[in-house]
Amino acid sequence: MRLQKIKIESDINLWDQIITNSPDFFTISHNPSLINFLKQHMSWNGDQFFIMYKEEIIGVYQHSLVNSDSSVSMPHFSYGGIIRKDNTFKKIQIYNKIKNFLPKQHEIRDFEPYTNYTDTDKVAAYLELKTTSEEQLATFKYNHRRKIKKAYKNGLEVFISNNIKDMQSFYKVYCKNMLRLGSPVLSEMFFLNLLKTYKYGEIQVFLVKYNDKIIGGAVVLEYNQFVEDCWLSTLSEYNNLYTSVLLYWEMIKDSIKKERKYFSFGRSSQNSSLLNFKRQWQPIERKLYFSYSYEKKTGLKQMKFLTKIWKLLPLKIANFIGPKIADKLY
Repeated sequence: MRLQKIKIESDINLWDQIITNSPDFFTISHNPSLINFLKQHMSWNGDQFFIMYKEEIIGVYQHSLVNSDSSVSMPHFSYGGIIRKDNTFKKIQIYNKIKNFLPKQHEIRDFEPYTNYTDTDKVAAYLELKTTSEEQLATFKYNHRRKIKKAYKNGLEVFISNNIKDMQSFYKVYCKNMLRLGSPVLSEMFFLNLLKTYKYGEIQVFLVKYNDKIIGGAVVLEYNQFVEDCWLSTLSEYNNLYTSVLLYWEMIKDSIKKERKYFSFGRSSQNSSLLNFKRQWQPIERKLYFSYSYEKKTGLKQMKFLTKIWKLLPLKIANFIGPKIADKLY
């Protein structure tokens, strides 16, 4: 087996055909436009490949080079990995044949392990969508349906956009919320460049208004019927109005209206309060495996004490320093 580098502009139809007919679960991270986005914004080179067995295409794979000798499939997103054309070969068989074509240091994010060095702290949660919003609503427990109704009664309004101004409105809420959580922010240009370069699927900004004030928002990506809320933030002083609940419900309703197949809540840490919140939606949960070709050392993400320090920073300073750190927390 070998990897054959491709030019996605001319091979996108075959790429999509393999992905949509695969027995494997694909996500937004298999959208090839993300390679170009990461190249433009992070200056990370990246490639898409057909996986070849003799002269036959048996799968697809893509990664970004986060430095000259290290690749990730896919950085800044929850997933990546091999997508097979059919069940002829197992993923681990393919990986063991193609790993010598990859940089010596590589990381692959998938729903199964590739190496002996894996991080299994993260869980993906998603819905297999019903055909109508009424059917979907009926799958939730009474108390959760009550919260959705209460959010509307509280006077919250949601609108959908894909323009620069509304992405900037989301970013203001995102910055305040991330400081409250003690996490560095990605830069505003990260989101604006994503808005500009995202192809082969839809990108949308959902915003929640209360008394003409933006109090919450989310950035949603779609690729081949798979929809994911990639970033969501709310102003904590309004959380008693069920801002997050309404945001998720409007995203789910929009996905159903557009006849999408899956809605993903993204990844969460095992046993976290965020995962418990997502469980109100009765999602399917699947463990994520971040597989490394090397034994990984403790990184910034594991240094929990830093979050306490970060929360004490003034907003302007956090916004200035944050992107320089967040780029490395991919």
